[in-house]
Amino acid sequence: MTSPTSAQRWSAILLIAGFVGVTYGFGIYVFSQLLPTMSDDLGFSYATAGQITGIGQFLFIVFAFAATWLSHRFNGAVVVVGSAVLCTLCLVGVGLTSSTVVLTLCLAVAAGTSASVYVPIVEIVPRLIGANRRGTALGIISSGTTYGVFVSAAIIPVLTHTVGWRAVWFAVAGVSLVLILIACRLFSRLGLFSDLPDSEGSGVAGRAAADRPRPQRSLAAGIAFLSVWMVGIWIIKFMNGFSFMSFQNFLAPLLRDHGGQSIEYSSAVWMTIAVVGAVAGFAVGRLGDVLGLRRTLTLCYGMFLASCLLLHGAQSGWMPFAAALLFGLSFYPIYGLVPAYVGRVSTVTQATLIFGLANVFQGAGGVVGNLVGGSVANDTAWLPNYYLLLGAGAFVLGAATLALPSDRHSRRAASQPASEAADDSEAVDVGSRSEVGTARATP
Repeated sequence: MTSPTSAQRWSAILLIAGFVGVTYGFGIYVFSQLLPTMSDDLGFSYATAGQITGIGQFLFIVFAFAATWLSHRFNGAVVVVGSAVLCTLCLVGVGLTSSTVVLTLCLAVAAGTSASVYVPIVEIVPRLIGANRRGTALGIISSGTTYGVFVSAAIIPVLTHTVGWRAVWFAVAGVSLVLILIACRLFSRLGLFSDLPDSEGSGVAGRAAADRPRPQRSLAAGIAFLSVWMVGIWIIKFMNGFSFMSFQNFLAPLLRDHGGQSIEYSSAVWMTIAVVGAVAGFAVGRLGDVLGLRRTLTLCYGMFLASCLLLHGAQSGWMPFAAALLFGLSFYPIYGLVPAYVGRVSTVTQATLIFGLANVFQGAGGVVGNLVGGSVANDTAWLPNYYLLLGAGAFVLGAATLALPSDRHSRRAASQPASEAADDSEAVDVGSRSEVGTARATP
C-alpha cells in the first residue's frame, strides 16, 4: 500500500466533519427547525418536544459510554461509519412515521449517534494529522454540524411548502447515504479500519508505524490518572450541553411563536448560524493553535453570552441575526477546541477515556436543559427569560475555562519538533504516541 497523501488525509477529515453534520445537523436540529410544523401536523405539545429531545440527550449519554468502550475494544473508524448508518435509518423512520412513540425513538437514537460518531475522533485524528495542526483539523470537524444545518435550512422552506415536511427527512437521509459510501472507500484506502495505521506505508513514517506495538485497548489502562482539571472539563461539557443545545432547540419557537416571525425568517437565522459556523470551526480552530486553546475557548464563551443577551432583548429585526453570527462563531469551534485541549494535555489513551466521559456529562446537561426549556416553552412569554438563563450558563463556562491549566507549554512543545511539511505527511499511531504527558498539565 502506498503512503496516503496529505490530500487524502484532509479529505478524510472533511468526511468525518460530514458525519458530524449528519448525526448532529440532520437529527435533532432538523427537528428543531420543523418543530412548529410537525407539532401542528402530529398533534404534540412543546412539552412533548422537550421530552423527546431530553430522551435524545439521555441516549447521547448511553451512546457516549458505548462509543468509549467500542473504540477501545474494536476500531474508531468502524464506530463512526456504523453510527452514520444507524442515524440514516432513523432519519428515514422519522419521515415515515405518524406515531409520537416511533418519532421519539428514531430522534432519540439519531441524537445518540451524534455521541458515538464524535467520541472516536480523538483516536482517528492523530492517525491522520500531526500535532501542530490538530486544532485546525478538529475545528473543521466541529463545524461539521453547520454543514448539516446549512443543507437543512436551505431545503426546509422549499420542501415544506411544496411536498411537506416528510420530504425533508428523506432528502437528508439521501445525503447521508452518499457520504457513507464515499467514506467507506476512502477510510479503507487510508487503513483506518485496521488497528495499526500505515504499517505498510513507505518512508520513515511507515517504518516507524510498523515497528510500534499494537495499541493496548483497555479502559482500565487510563483510570489511575484522574486529576482536578479533568473535573473542570466535565463541568464545561455539562454546561455546554445545558446551554448550547437548549439555545438551538428552542430558537425556532422563540422566533416564530414568541416573536411572530415566519418560517422563512427563522430559516434565514438558522442559515446565518450555518454559514458563519462553516468558517468558524476552521478559523477559530487555527486561532486556538496560535493563541492557545484555553484562551480561545474563553473568547468563544464570551461571544455566546453576548448572543444570549441579544436574543433576550429582541426577537425581530437585526438582533437575532447578530445573535446568530455570534453563536455561529462560538458554538461550533468549542467542539473542536475541547478535544484538542484534552489531547494536548494528556496521552491519546487517556484522551479517549476523558473525552468519552466528557460527552456523557454533555448529554446529562442536554437532558436538564431540554426538560427545563420544554417546560418554559409551553408559556412562550417566558422564552426570552430562558435565554437570559442560558447567558448565565455562558458566564459559568467562561469562569470554568479560565480555571483550567494553561496549554501554552504543550503548544510550544507540539510545534517545535517538526517542520510544517513534515507535520502534514506524518502518520501517528494512536496507541504509542502522545503529545504531552499529564505531568505537563500545569499552569
